[in-house]
Amino acid sequence: MFCLEKQNNHFMSTIQKVIIAVLAAGVGVVAWKSVQISKQRAVAQALEEQAAQQAGLSNQVQELRHERDRATNGLAALVAENAGLKKNPSDVLRLRGEVGRLRQENATIGSSSALSKVTANPESRKMLRDQQKMGMGRIYKELAQQLNLTPEQTEKFNDLLADHVMENVDQITTALRDKLTAEQVNALFDRQEAALQDKVQALLGPQSLAQYQEYTQNLLSSLTADQFKSMLSGDDAARAAKAKQMTQALQEAAQAALTSAGLPGDYQTVPILNFRNIASEQEGDQSLKLLDDIYQRVASGSSSFLSADEIAKFQEFRTTAINNNRAALAMNRTMMAPISK
Repeated sequence: MFCLEKQNNHFMSTIQKVIIAVLAAGVGVVAWKSVQISKQRAVAQALEEQAAQQAGLSNQVQELRHERDRATNGLAALVAENAGLKKNPSDVLRLRGEVGRLRQENATIGSSSALSKVTANPESRKMLRDQQKMGMGRIYKELAQQLNLTPEQTEKFNDLLADHVMENVDQITTALRDKLTAEQVNALFDRQEAALQDKVQALLGPQSLAQYQEYTQNLLSSLTADQFKSMLSGDDAARAAKAKQMTQALQEAAQAALTSAGLPGDYQTVPILNFRNIASEQEGDQSLKLLDDIYQRVASGSSSFLSADEIAKFQEFRTTAINNNRAALAMNRTMMAPISK
């Protein structure tokens, strides 16, 4: 863990920007040229900054490793000294106490993630949570409007979503630390999702829960179509019609791909919004293959409403989406993994 306030402040800045880009507005990593979409502009900017700051993040992780190594070396030296002073009871007791302290310190550092130092500070954790709330509020703004939520209900709903993100960040570190199997990871995040849905139902009622589930299930299709809309040809009406057809094609492709992969119909197909993909590299690879399959199905079956040029652009969109999601998953896994990993 970091001892210097300057280091902590620099790392806090890095974490804030990465978290808001990847978790709070995670769908932005799917976008190709999303800077052209006004409501995705902040996400695109954060992702650009994220690439520049990756070297700084690596330095912070390396510093944590150095601190762990210093504790390990100090422990080894004290153990050796203890062995040489067994004839002096008072020195032995003193050294045993020091050995115990260093062992605990070493274990704490080794089991902590680069992110945990920040989230351990109540003020810093609140700042991160507020950013998650803002980002998730953007993602679910349209749903809140569809449900005619009052400002108070919207506030509480966004609170639920933000708390869900923060709880899952903690669960990811635990899963990586304990080296959970893919089956254990799935069970863990299934419980997390079930708990969130219970809270949504308690807040908004069963009918709104059903709409929430449908909206969440279709996030990839609606957001991809919206993000790709500016790349479509024609006037506003023509682009809107094509985007609507693309949304439908994406939904159908997603369900077909999920069935082919033996995954449930409510599986979250936006890789970075599916927390199990950060907790398990195996799950992450599966999700990326699924996303690639969905996009390929759309590209192969969209000639009835997309031109050859538009299909070529969508294939480029597909490649960029896979690469961006892979990079985002890897960076978040690095941030949340224990230092000793």
